Amino acid sequence: MSFSTLALVLMLGLAGPLLAWRESWHIPVIVGELLAGIIFGTTGFGVLHPSDGSFAFLADMGFALVMFVAGSHVPVRDPRVRSALGIGALRAVLVGIVAAAAGYLLAAWFDTGHGAIYAVLIASSSAALTLPIIDSQGLHGKPVLELTAQVAIADTAGIVALPLVIDLTHAGRATLGALAVAGSAVVLFALLWWLERSGIRKRVHKISEDRKFAMELRISLARQLYFVVS
Repeated sequence: MSFSTLALVLMLGLAGPLLAWRESWHIPVIVGELLAGIIFGTTGFGVLHPSDGSFAFLADMGFALVMFVAGSHVPVRDPRVRSALGIGALRAVLVGIVAAAAGYLLAAWFDTGHGAIYAVLIASSSAALTLPIIDSQGLHGKPVLELTAQVAIADTAGIVALPLVIDLTHAGRATLGALAVAGSAVVLFALLWWLERSGIRKRVHKISEDRKFAMELRISLARQLYFVVS
Protein backbone atom coordinates (compact mmCIF):
# COMPACT_ATOMS: atom_id res chain seq x y z
CA MET A 1 0.00 0.00 0.00
CA SER A 2 1.39 3.37 -1.02
CA PHE A 3 1.50 6.41 1.22
CA SER A 4 -1.12 8.18 -0.91
CA THR A 5 -3.52 5.24 -0.57
CA LEU A 6 -3.00 5.15 3.19
CA ALA A 7 -3.65 8.90 3.35
CA LEU A 8 -6.87 8.43 1.36
CA VAL A 9 -8.04 5.70 3.73
CA LEU A 10 -7.39 7.96 6.72
CA MET A 11 -9.26 10.80 5.03
CA LEU A 12 -12.23 8.56 4.25
CA GLY A 13 -12.32 7.60 7.91
CA LEU A 14 -13.54 11.14 8.58
CA ALA A 15 -16.68 10.53 6.50
CA GLY A 16 -18.40 8.83 9.43
CA PRO A 17 -18.03 11.67 11.97
CA LEU A 18 -18.82 14.31 9.33
CA LEU A 19 -22.04 12.61 8.24
CA ALA A 20 -23.07 12.06 11.86
CA TRP A 21 -22.15 15.60 12.92
CA ARG A 22 -25.73 16.82 13.20
CA GLU A 23 -27.39 14.94 16.05
CA SER A 24 -30.84 15.68 14.64
CA TRP A 25 -30.09 13.43 11.66
CA HIS A 26 -29.55 10.40 13.94
CA ILE A 27 -27.02 8.87 11.52
CA PRO A 28 -24.57 6.41 13.12
CA VAL A 29 -20.87 7.02 12.48
CA ILE A 30 -20.46 3.61 10.87
CA VAL A 31 -22.95 4.49 8.10
CA GLY A 32 -20.64 7.20 6.74
CA GLU A 33 -17.67 4.85 6.90
CA LEU A 34 -19.55 2.17 4.96
CA LEU A 35 -20.68 4.68 2.32
CA ALA A 36 -17.11 5.89 1.85
CA GLY A 37 -15.93 2.32 1.34
CA ILE A 38 -18.72 1.62 -1.16
CA ILE A 39 -18.04 4.76 -3.19
CA PHE A 40 -14.26 4.33 -3.40
CA GLY A 41 -14.24 0.50 -3.46
CA THR A 42 -14.95 -1.97 -6.25
CA THR A 43 -18.66 -1.09 -6.38
CA GLY A 44 -17.84 2.59 -6.91
CA PHE A 45 -14.84 4.31 -8.47
CA GLY A 46 -12.56 1.33 -7.84
CA VAL A 47 -9.83 3.46 -6.29
CA LEU A 48 -9.32 1.05 -3.40
CA HIS A 49 -8.78 -2.61 -4.29
CA PRO A 50 -9.57 -5.41 -1.81
CA SER A 51 -6.76 -7.49 -3.32
CA ASP A 52 -4.28 -5.27 -1.49
CA GLY A 53 -3.07 -7.36 1.44
CA SER A 54 -2.70 -4.30 3.62
CA PHE A 55 -6.48 -3.91 3.72
CA ALA A 56 -6.88 -7.30 5.36
CA PHE A 57 -4.52 -6.18 8.13
CA LEU A 58 -6.27 -2.84 8.56
CA ALA A 59 -9.66 -4.56 8.55
CA ASP A 60 -8.61 -6.96 11.30
CA MET A 61 -7.17 -4.12 13.37
CA GLY A 62 -10.27 -1.98 12.83
CA PHE A 63 -12.62 -4.82 13.71
CA ALA A 64 -10.75 -5.60 16.92
CA LEU A 65 -10.64 -1.93 17.91
CA VAL A 66 -14.34 -1.36 17.17
CA MET A 67 -15.35 -4.43 19.16
CA PHE A 68 -13.14 -3.39 22.08
CA VAL A 69 -14.53 0.15 22.22
CA ALA A 70 -18.13 -0.97 21.77
CA GLY A 71 -17.80 -3.80 24.27
CA SER A 72 -16.32 -1.47 26.87
CA HIS A 73 -19.58 0.48 26.82
CA VAL A 74 -21.81 -2.53 27.48
CA PRO A 75 -23.26 -2.11 31.00
CA VAL A 76 -22.24 -5.55 32.27
CA ARG A 77 -22.82 -4.53 35.91
CA ASP A 78 -26.35 -3.34 35.26
CA PRO A 79 -28.67 -5.79 37.09
CA ARG A 80 -31.12 -5.53 34.20
CA VAL A 81 -28.58 -7.27 31.96
CA ARG A 82 -29.21 -10.55 33.79
CA SER A 83 -32.91 -10.49 32.99
CA ALA A 84 -32.12 -9.44 29.41
CA LEU A 85 -29.86 -12.46 28.95
CA GLY A 86 -32.84 -14.83 29.14
CA ILE A 87 -34.82 -12.96 26.49
CA GLY A 88 -31.73 -12.48 24.35
CA ALA A 89 -30.86 -16.18 24.52
CA LEU A 90 -34.44 -17.17 23.63
CA ARG A 91 -34.44 -14.86 20.62
CA ALA A 92 -31.06 -16.13 19.50
CA VAL A 93 -32.32 -19.72 19.69
CA LEU A 94 -35.49 -18.88 17.74
CA VAL A 95 -33.46 -17.07 15.08
CA GLY A 96 -31.11 -20.07 14.96
CA ILE A 97 -34.01 -22.45 14.29
CA VAL A 98 -35.34 -20.24 11.49
CA ALA A 99 -31.80 -19.83 10.12
CA ALA A 100 -31.26 -23.60 10.05
CA ALA A 101 -34.44 -24.10 8.03
CA ALA A 102 -33.58 -21.23 5.68
CA GLY A 103 -29.97 -22.39 5.28
CA TYR A 104 -30.82 -25.95 4.29
CA LEU A 105 -33.65 -24.68 2.06
CA LEU A 106 -31.22 -22.44 0.19
CA ALA A 107 -28.68 -25.27 -0.07
CA ALA A 108 -31.33 -27.58 -1.53
CA TRP A 109 -32.63 -24.89 -3.86
CA PHE A 110 -29.21 -24.12 -5.35
CA ASP A 111 -27.88 -27.67 -4.83
CA THR A 112 -24.69 -26.51 -3.07
CA GLY A 113 -24.65 -28.88 -0.11
CA HIS A 114 -23.61 -26.08 2.28
CA GLY A 115 -26.76 -25.85 4.37
CA ALA A 116 -24.92 -25.83 7.68
CA ILE A 117 -22.68 -22.95 6.59
CA TYR A 118 -25.65 -20.93 5.38
CA ALA A 119 -27.48 -21.57 8.65
CA VAL A 120 -24.58 -20.31 10.76
CA LEU A 121 -24.10 -17.21 8.60
CA ILE A 122 -27.80 -16.34 8.73
CA ALA A 123 -28.08 -16.96 12.48
CA SER A 124 -25.03 -14.98 13.48
CA SER A 125 -25.42 -11.25 14.13
CA SER A 126 -23.02 -8.46 13.27
CA ALA A 127 -21.90 -7.04 16.59
CA ALA A 128 -19.37 -4.91 14.72
CA LEU A 129 -22.32 -2.99 13.23
CA THR A 130 -24.93 -3.21 15.97
CA LEU A 131 -22.87 -2.27 19.02
CA PRO A 132 -21.25 0.85 17.49
CA ILE A 133 -24.68 2.06 16.34
CA ILE A 134 -26.12 1.56 19.82
CA ASP A 135 -23.16 3.33 21.38
CA SER A 136 -23.02 6.28 18.96
CA GLN A 137 -26.76 6.91 19.17
CA GLY A 138 -26.79 6.67 22.96
CA LEU A 139 -29.58 4.10 22.91
CA HIS A 140 -30.57 2.60 26.24
CA GLY A 141 -33.38 0.79 27.98
CA LYS A 142 -34.51 -2.79 28.37
CA PRO A 143 -35.12 -3.44 24.63
CA VAL A 144 -31.57 -2.31 23.85
CA LEU A 145 -30.14 -4.57 26.58
CA GLU A 146 -32.12 -7.51 25.21
CA LEU A 147 -30.88 -6.80 21.68
CA THR A 148 -27.30 -6.50 22.94
CA ALA A 149 -27.59 -9.84 24.72
CA GLN A 150 -29.07 -11.47 21.63
CA VAL A 151 -26.30 -10.15 19.38
CA ALA A 152 -23.58 -11.20 21.81
CA ILE A 153 -24.96 -14.73 22.18
CA ALA A 154 -25.57 -15.15 18.45
CA ASP A 155 -22.09 -13.89 17.55
CA THR A 156 -20.41 -16.11 20.13
CA ALA A 157 -22.29 -19.17 18.91
CA GLY A 158 -21.53 -18.25 15.30
CA ILE A 159 -17.81 -17.82 15.93
CA VAL A 160 -17.65 -21.23 17.62
CA ALA A 161 -19.86 -23.02 15.07
CA LEU A 162 -18.40 -21.62 11.84
CA PRO A 163 -15.05 -23.50 11.96
CA LEU A 164 -16.96 -26.69 12.75
CA VAL A 165 -19.29 -26.50 9.74
CA ILE A 166 -16.61 -25.33 7.30
CA ASP A 167 -14.45 -28.42 7.76
CA LEU A 168 -16.26 -31.24 9.51
CA THR A 169 -13.24 -33.54 9.21
CA HIS A 170 -11.32 -31.29 11.60
CA ALA A 171 -14.23 -30.45 13.86
CA GLY A 172 -12.51 -32.02 16.87
CA ARG A 173 -9.43 -29.84 16.52
CA ALA A 174 -11.59 -26.76 15.99
CA THR A 175 -13.54 -27.59 19.16
CA LEU A 176 -10.33 -27.89 21.16
CA GLY A 177 -9.21 -24.54 19.76
CA ALA A 178 -12.50 -22.91 20.78
CA LEU A 179 -12.18 -24.36 24.28
CA ALA A 180 -8.61 -23.09 24.51
CA VAL A 181 -9.70 -19.58 23.51
CA ALA A 182 -12.56 -19.69 26.04
CA GLY A 183 -10.19 -20.86 28.76
CA SER A 184 -7.74 -18.07 27.93
CA ALA A 185 -10.57 -15.54 28.17
CA VAL A 186 -11.47 -16.82 31.65
CA VAL A 187 -7.85 -16.58 32.80
CA LEU A 188 -7.52 -13.07 31.36
CA PHE A 189 -10.75 -11.99 33.09
CA ALA A 190 -9.45 -13.32 36.41
CA LEU A 191 -6.16 -11.46 35.93
CA LEU A 192 -7.90 -8.18 35.08
CA TRP A 193 -10.27 -8.61 38.01
CA TRP A 194 -7.30 -9.10 40.37
CA LEU A 195 -5.50 -6.05 38.95
CA GLU A 196 -8.61 -3.93 39.54
CA ARG A 197 -9.29 -5.22 43.05
CA SER A 198 -5.66 -4.89 44.15
CA GLY A 199 -5.48 -1.27 43.00
CA ILE A 200 -2.56 -1.91 40.64
CA ARG A 201 -4.56 -0.82 37.61
CA LYS A 202 -5.40 2.53 39.21
CA ARG A 203 -1.78 3.12 40.25
CA VAL A 204 -0.52 2.36 36.74
CA HIS A 205 -3.15 4.68 35.29
CA LYS A 206 -2.13 7.49 37.67
CA ILE A 207 1.56 7.15 36.82
CA SER A 208 0.78 6.94 33.10
CA GLU A 209 -1.37 10.07 33.31
CA ASP A 210 1.22 12.03 35.30
CA ARG A 211 4.18 11.06 33.11
CA LYS A 212 2.33 10.88 29.75
CA PHE A 213 3.12 7.20 29.17
CA ALA A 214 -0.23 6.43 27.44
CA MET A 215 -0.10 2.93 28.88
CA GLU A 216 -3.74 2.12 28.07
CA LEU A 217 -3.15 2.95 24.40
CA ARG A 218 0.07 0.93 24.26
CA ILE A 219 -1.54 -2.10 25.89
CA SER A 220 -4.60 -1.85 23.65
CA LEU A 221 -2.50 -1.69 20.48
CA ALA A 222 -0.31 -4.58 21.65
CA ARG A 223 -3.42 -6.68 22.28
CA GLN A 224 -4.89 -5.84 18.87
CA LEU A 225 -1.64 -6.81 17.14
CA TYR A 226 -1.50 -10.06 19.09
CA PHE A 227 -5.03 -11.02 18.07
CA VAL A 228 -4.36 -10.15 14.42
CA VAL A 229 -1.10 -12.10 14.29
CA SER A 230 -2.53 -15.13 16.11
